[in-house]
Amino acid sequence: LGKEVLEAMEGDNKRAVTIVRSLRSIFTEQDITTECVDISQAIDKVLEIVKPELKSKNIQIILSADGDLLARVRETEIQQVLLNLINNAIQAVAAKENHSGRIQIEANQKEDKVQIVISDNGVGVPQEQQSRLFELLNTTKQTGMGLGLWLCKHIVTRHSGSIHHEDIVGGGARFVIKLPQAY
Repeated sequence: LGKEVLEAMEGDNKRAVTIVRSLRSIFTEQDITTECVDISQAIDKVLEIVKPELKSKNIQIILSADGDLLARVRETEIQQVLLNLINNAIQAVAAKENHSGRIQIEANQKEDKVQIVISDNGVGVPQEQQSRLFELLNTTKQTGMGLGLWLCKHIVTRHSGSIHHEDIVGGGARFVIKLPQAY
């Protein structure tokens, strides 16, 4: 058990170092060096990170990702976007009482783009917050700082992609990301 705990801590430390490096590069580099990234594998890596939280909150993940879905991005930055959106979904689902939580992740090719859709059946985004959702220092959370969605948009835009929010009828939120496909 002690060995497992130490290995988990070492993994968390390595992820933290990668995130700090990634954030530094986001704010200091004008041009980014991209690579051909398998989006399904990037999603799997992020789900491995959040698996304990999903399990503890009894949230079901529904994953539908096309194989060989390649995007031209910087992998650590796109993983950060996915991690932010999935963590937001976990918090939104956990905030809604007396229901079975569900987060759905879809990844497919849409014309010449790679599309990633993250949906949840949580509390949704209040109507009055939707127009400012991606603004810096805007938050709907008690403990939030208003950096997460702004950073997501900054990273996705930096990769020549787009991100937007959609309401889900009956409650919840859907975030749609489109990234350049790698050929």
